[in-house]
Amino acid sequence: MAVLGVCLALPVFAQSTIEGDNTTIRLGNAPDITTQTRARASSAAAAQLRGLDKLSGQSVDLQSTNLQPVEFGALSITMHDCRYPSNNPSGDAYVHLTIMDRGVEKPVFDGWMVASSPALSALDHPRYDVWVIRCKLDDRTPSVVAGESSPRPIMRPEGLGGN
Repeated sequence: MAVLGVCLALPVFAQSTIEGDNTTIRLGNAPDITTQTRARASSAAAAQLRGLDKLSGQSVDLQSTNLQPVEFGALSITMHDCRYPSNNPSGDAYVHLTIMDRGVEKPVFDGWMVASSPALSALDHPRYDVWVIRCKLDDRTPSVVAGESSPRPIMRPEGLGGN
């Protein structure tokens, strides 16, 4: 009983109000979190991907369109959606991919890849790497933009293990 009396005597720091379908929670003087908005996303019909064969060192730019599998080595890559910020078409791309390996029943990758954080949700394959470059809105969207890595692999100087 004494504990209940102390709890009732303390000032209320957390308040909860229900307005229509929204619930607003305020902690002390914290701002109302329902007033913050997320950036709207749009979908593109194609995505620009890059694949790397770790054994040969060859990298290849791939264009994947909705539900049309594209082959890369032993992999079959199917794009389900490519999203980008509506107010910034060249902004960060989020692509949902399903990647199958020949001879393996289950997908080796099924999920979202983020262009700006390729390690966040990466393909874990012993031979191949695949990552997202950007959503491709039309034929005028460039494959490689200044400052990005080259589509060709970096060649090793002779004498450092290269042939």
